[in-house]
Amino acid sequence: MASNAQIKPQPSPPRSPSPPPVDRTNWEHSVEAHKINTLTVHDVGLIVFNETQSGTHSDKANDTIGGAREKVAPAVINADSQFGRGRPKTAPATEPTGKAIRDPRTNAAYDSSLRAAREAYLSPTDPTQGATYFNLRRNADRSDYKPGGPHGPQFKIRTQSGPFDNSFPTSGKQGLPPHGIYINTYGSK
Repeated sequence: MASNAQIKPQPSPPRSPSPPPVDRTNWEHSVEAHKINTLTVHDVGLIVFNETQSGTHSDKANDTIGGAREKVAPAVINADSQFGRGRPKTAPATEPTGKAIRDPRTNAAYDSSLRAAREAYLSPTDPTQGATYFNLRRNADRSDYKPGGPHGPQFKIRTQSGPFDNSFPTSGKQGLPPHGIYINTYGSK
């Protein structure tokens, strides 16, 4: 017996609700509270910020300034892990002022530095291969780093990022010009 009844299409299953947005702020603060040795991850981010905030990207650079921060952060972490309070001298881990952080460029450098510290702390790999020193150079010199002078220990270059522009040029023999800044990391031979 043939039926003239039309078969109605079945309704599609209801869509699954979207998950609620994740507030990463609590997670970020939790990671930043972890202590390495004498420094917290947040301290590392502040050191990276205070050391690199004057650096800005240049069309000639082999890396972004954020990428350079991602190399400085593991060097600070490695140094704190190995040497604690005896780690190589860096800028202090101080927060920028409220006025400074309202500046969009400063705020971006701050966020980038804290992100670099969190990622370095959580990463199973180290792009610096164990570097414990870093510095900002006025040229692309790749020679060993000798923090104790010509007769002190020598540390082999691990990474070099740059050249970057520098919004805070300084004068003198160790000063940094407004252009052509390199950020290097160094480790034991």
